[in-house]
Amino acid sequence: MICPYCGSGWGRKKGIRNDHQRWSCYSCSKQFQTPIGELPSSLPRILLFDIETSLMKVYVWGLYKQRIPHGNIIDDWFVISWAAKWLYDKKVINDVVTPEEAKQKDDKRILDSIWKLLDQADIVIAHNGDRFDIRKLNWRFVSQKMKPPSPFKSIDTLKVARSQFAAPSYKQDYLTKYFKLEEKLKTEFSLWTKAMKGDEKALKQMARYNRHDVMGLEEVYLKLRPYIKNHPNLGVLMDDDVCTNCGHNQMEETESVYLTSANKFPVYRCLSCKTPYIRGKKNVGRTKTNMRSVAR
Repeated sequence: MICPYCGSGWGRKKGIRNDHQRWSCYSCSKQFQTPIGELPSSLPRILLFDIETSLMKVYVWGLYKQRIPHGNIIDDWFVISWAAKWLYDKKVINDVVTPEEAKQKDDKRILDSIWKLLDQADIVIAHNGDRFDIRKLNWRFVSQKMKPPSPFKSIDTLKVARSQFAAPSYKQDYLTKYFKLEEKLKTEFSLWTKAMKGDEKALKQMARYNRHDVMGLEEVYLKLRPYIKNHPNLGVLMDDDVCTNCGHNQMEETESVYLTSANKFPVYRCLSCKTPYIRGKKNVGRTKTNMRSVAR
């Protein structure tokens, strides 16, 4: 599927009419249709998400250099809220515990709703997601006797920032401020304590804070995307010859080549997201030699 208006390979199915699939383009928002027989495989579903969890209550002997045994736990943590959005979609999806659920530390209902989204996703994106969000949700899923969602690929924007840049800070708050993107809302520690007690106003504020985090996350991801070297190959997911990182079909060959010990690869650059990548190969001209180990 290629948008006839802007050339993007990203779109959402809008139903079938007269043997044609209707589409809505994520890039330019225009609608068009394609014959059913010419449809490619399903487009990848890329989900950006963020969760907010409660604090833990524990017994401690002091404030510094404490190693707290699990027997000292009074109240364990639970998920207070989550927010998510499909890449390029304007709608932010959100769920938060009710005041009564917060008092009972019951996050089962909102776990069910985020599970359904993760189960649909081909790729998920979160800041510190591999270490925090995904593992935290997995623990709550298994605690609530829920089955794991369908397999997905993960992109952790914190890992990307740390591996590719020598920035003063890798926090999402710093990145959004530095690049003048959607900034995180200002909060205080008391927001979490009030939300845990079921304060309705605090829970609404937590949901709003969560939604803003996801909007900023999308902008951070798009900013860093050309630098993601291990990005899941969207061409494989889309079964099409497109940019590996963004799925766009407009690319140009540069004058650069990528050299290995035996071959050279033309370097292409996506005209949409500016990601450079290699495609195809040309033999350098060395005679291929069968090598044999001489180890005894």
